[in-house]
Formats: sequence, structure tokens, C-alpha cells
Amino acid sequence: MIKSVLLTLPFLLISYSTFCQNNIAVVNKIQGFYIFTDAQPIAEYEVVGEVTTTGHNDIDIKNSGAQYQSVRDYLIRKARQVNYTAEGLMFSLVNGGTDKAVIIKFKDNADNKNQAKVSRYQGLFLFVDSEPLNENKYLGTVISKFSFSSAQYTALRDKMIKKCRKDFSEAEGIIIKFISGGTDTGDVIKF
Repeated sequence: MIKSVLLTLPFLLISYSTFCQNNIAVVNKIQGFYIFTDAQPIAEYEVVGEVTTTGHNDIDIKNSGAQYQSVRDYLIRKARQVNYTAEGLMFSLVNGGTDKAVIIKFKDNADNKNQAKVSRYQGLFLFVDSEPLNENKYLGTVISKFSFSSAQYTALRDKMIKKCRKDFSEAEGIIIKFISGGTDTGDVIKF
């Protein structure tokens, strides 16, 4: 009896560990920065600066209606000017407010610089500029065409979550892909 419990325990711990890790993502590295949108780095880091869209005169942001990619790319350019040695950006994007990115540098010998804990909204894990680390099953895709009144990140994210909840009741996560000037998509997944 004790032997069977001892043999079963490692499998239970592995299953529990795997289940708890559904919120772990591998983040994209864009123009030298690891990108954390609605996510927190796993590796230890220090904040070395901040950039915002306040007072910007960026034609791409204006022409796109402040679409995610335009804002992200603008903040990346600004962050590179502020701190050339930085390694990551943690985005805070709000409709009708000031979008910003916290500039981070990872601590010496930090492991997993490219991994993050993603946020959960309305019961869904959100993967933006990232992919889930754990194996998952593709359930389908939700599509959202933008209008200038809903081009900003949080409005599009919330719109996709609503469509996902309506069309895929068993969904546990969504991998959102923003396409500048095109159709934004979300791959709906289950772990």
C-alpha cells in the first residue's frame, strides 16, 4: 500500500505542476527587447526606466488609430534611445489614456528571460506577443476587424475575449495576433 502511494505521488506532483503552469508563456523578442504585454517576467529584473506615448508625434500611431503594433513599435524605439543596454519592456496599455512601457534589465545570471506569467481575464489566459509553454489543443479562431473607435489594445482584447467566450465555452486561453492595418485574430486554446 505504501509502495503504491509512493509510486503514485510523483505522477500527481507532475500533473499538479503542469496544471499550474498553463499561465507560462515564451515571449517574443522584438528589436532586441523581450516583450511583456499583460504578462510579468519570471526571471528577476530591475526597472531601469520608463517611456510613454505622451506628446508623441508618431505618424504610424496617428494613422492606425493607436493600434497595438504601432504603439508597441513606438515605445520600443523610445526605450532603445533611453537605455541601450535594457533587455525587456513591460507594457501598460489603456484606452483613452497614456500608454507606457517599463524598461527592465534582468539580474545577472537570470534564467528564463524569455518566459512570463500571463494575465488572466474573464477566465482566459492571454498570450500577446507570446506562445504558451505547455501543450495545448487548438479550438478555433476569433477574428476582429478594427474601427478607429476600437483600434486600441484593451478594446480589441476585450472584444476578442467576448467573442471567444460566446463561441468556445471550453476555452482556457487565447493567443492574440495583432496585424497592423489588417484583421486581428485570436487562436482559442484548451490545455
